[in-house]
Amino acid sequence: MRRAGFLAVLICWALQALPVAAQEYAVIWTVDRRHYTLDEKGHWTGTVEFERKLLDTEAARNGSRADVSYYADMQTLEIVEAATVKSDGRVLPVAADKIFDIAPQTAPQVALFSTLRTKSIVFPDVGAGDSIRYVYRVKKFGSFWPGFSWSLAPTRTVRAVASEYTFDSPETLPLTVESHGLQRRVETSDGRVRQVLTWSTNKEIRAEANSTAPLDWADRFSISTFHSYQEIGDYYGKLHVVSAAVTPEITALADEIVGTTADRAAQARLLYDWVAQHIRYVAVMIGASALAPATARETIQNRYGDCKAHVALLAALLAAKGIASEPALINISSARYVLPDVPVADFDHVILYLPDFDRYVEPTSHLAAFGMLPWAHYDKPVLHAVEGKSRVARVPRSRVDDNVSEVFVTAQVTPDGKVTGTTRERANGALAIDLKGWSVAPLTMAKAQEQLRRFGPPGTGRWTSPPREDLAPEVTLSGTFSQSDTIDLPAGEALVPPPGLRFLPRPGYFFVGTHEAPRHNPFPCHAGRQIENFEVAIPADLKPLRLPAARAWETSIASYRSSYAFRDGKLHVRREFTAHPKSEVCTPEQSKELVGLQSDIRRDYRSVVVFDKPL
Repeated sequence: MRRAGFLAVLICWALQALPVAAQEYAVIWTVDRRHYTLDEKGHWTGTVEFERKLLDTEAARNGSRADVSYYADMQTLEIVEAATVKSDGRVLPVAADKIFDIAPQTAPQVALFSTLRTKSIVFPDVGAGDSIRYVYRVKKFGSFWPGFSWSLAPTRTVRAVASEYTFDSPETLPLTVESHGLQRRVETSDGRVRQVLTWSTNKEIRAEANSTAPLDWADRFSISTFHSYQEIGDYYGKLHVVSAAVTPEITALADEIVGTTADRAAQARLLYDWVAQHIRYVAVMIGASALAPATARETIQNRYGDCKAHVALLAALLAAKGIASEPALINISSARYVLPDVPVADFDHVILYLPDFDRYVEPTSHLAAFGMLPWAHYDKPVLHAVEGKSRVARVPRSRVDDNVSEVFVTAQVTPDGKVTGTTRERANGALAIDLKGWSVAPLTMAKAQEQLRRFGPPGTGRWTSPPREDLAPEVTLSGTFSQSDTIDLPAGEALVPPPGLRFLPRPGYFFVGTHEAPRHNPFPCHAGRQIENFEVAIPADLKPLRLPAARAWETSIASYRSSYAFRDGKLHVRREFTAHPKSEVCTPEQSKELVGLQSDIRRDYRSVVVFDKPL
């Protein structure tokens, strides 16, 4: 599926369906019991029992519906029981016609096709103090992967009196379990083994936005029939080899794309560019295609495919020119930077590794230049899926000089107080991917007005850039702007350097997130540099009364510098923010430092200059 944000995230296959987590409101999970019975193949039947007490009117309003999702080609779902339990003890069953079986609602431009469906239960007469109760049974008769594997970090954002997961398997089906922070016991009888995991949450814990995934650090468990990650990689590697087979058609296309180019790195880049430009993203996650890539031949004919298909086609084209490659399974839908010790087939995306150049490439994205990756890929664990040679590795972390943006704003204040100017915004690396993604909509005058309001005073503007090259390693956007509000400098009104017409966030926050208070959980952080330069021409008879002092602040992972000068009738301001963490995961201790740094940066952004006529 595609996710909203600066760059659409391309998910290839979905994980096991789970109940939708409760929203953050006054709710107590009085019953949370799930029992999964496995057969010899790892297929399972699950009986899930929920009861949620809704403590106030808002909770009752928002919690009177429950959604349960399943995959129609691999699972059956039966709602066994559903009712409102009134605070006085009355039980109001949900009528059969108030349980709706619906397909996912997606916008027409989202190219995703799957058998995912949802049963939506609408409970009657729900008020403050009432409970909703429902029991459902899921039978899983098919799988993306062989066997059984699962990872889960139980939600802690609601109060749970007692939660219990039971995995009931035959003794002949070996299950490995890894548990952190949960109570676990093992029961054996009648040739079966029951792994029982329990926990409770005495008080509601508010979710912390933009943390790394709880599966990396919170209470969690993993359970699997796989013996090693190599076993998982080998399984996918076999599928990939079939789909990436070199045929005469593939060889002819590779020769046509490369032409007379002899340099192998240049050949690889040409082949990468062709796939990224000519194969659009469409995910058909139905049946075998949920895991097995479409063949390279089929993808060429269709001119579309999901990430698995993009990778298989590029691998085939590279192989036709004698360039080796390896598919690398990765998780990009969440900020996960750790694989559990228990091998779990919990990957949602695939990219390609080129060992000859020691480089990962992302052929699914039409905005990422050859060898450049979106933020969600950096420093992530990957599983190279090569039959007989599968192995766990890690994508390199981000580096400062690889991700740099710089904004140049040249403005002038006329004697009658009108502020006009030009902006030039340049970026490379992952920042270039962001800039391309944010500017993907038509660069209309209405879009210019929206961007001016976002960053500063309202106004009008237009972009003057040449057509954007989607696969260029660097992108530059230029525009002109005129602020709606005038400024009366002779009367003593303070001048704030005009932010101009731009897309990328201003220096100080983007790489490390916002820290208005110290964080309690680890958080993603990236290396890079953002710079903004202002040159503002002031009417000739005015001089600044005083300039803000130059600033220089630093923490263990970031620094900020600014300078102010006035020469030749122009105000010059330069601000630079650099983030240089040692990994893509930063700590609560580092967050404490960033609270102070970002407070200082906000103060600097409020700096103004007052002008007057010299005596």
